[in-house]
Amino acid sequence: MNKDGVNNSKVEQMEKEGKRKRKTLSQQIEELKNEIKNKDLIINELKDKYLRLLADYDNFRKRTEKEIFEIQEYGGEKVLREILPIVDDLERAVNSNESEESLKKGIELIYKKLLKILKDLGVEPIESLGKEFDPDVHHALMVKETKDHLNNTVIEEFEKGYRYKDRILRHAKVVVGRNE
Repeated sequence: MNKDGVNNSKVEQMEKEGKRKRKTLSQQIEELKNEIKNKDLIINELKDKYLRLLADYDNFRKRTEKEIFEIQEYGGEKVLREILPIVDDLERAVNSNESEESLKKGIELIYKKLLKILKDLGVEPIESLGKEFDPDVHHALMVKETKDHLNNTVIEEFEKGYRYKDRILRHAKVVVGRNE
């Protein structure tokens, strides 16, 4: 016992316990500091990934906007390139000194060439004459009384209709027959 009446072994034991708790707290503080450093590294890594992803997205958006603009601005370029030889042929026909018959044959060739180009581009004429009237592909200009055709049948075609792939490019303008 010391002069204060406290058992020395008890004091030593309390001091040891205090040192052990301080050591444990110090270790815990050090572990927490290390954990914070690790979390900071992870946060910085994720932040870097986020910024790179944001930059990639911004580049993608700009590239896509540019491509859309070019498609809108120059989308018809292929069609125009295909049609230019037809324009050249028509110009030669207009400037030609040929007879009416050879001029007619030349224009027929140009017409066939144009139809082939349209077909290659996916444009097909809609067959209407003798077919049943279909409001999805025909535009009726008038109805005529007839005894020679079935009711609701296309009997005349003023203007051919055209289909582009699976869409109607232009409705056929037709006359529809009606029986009494």
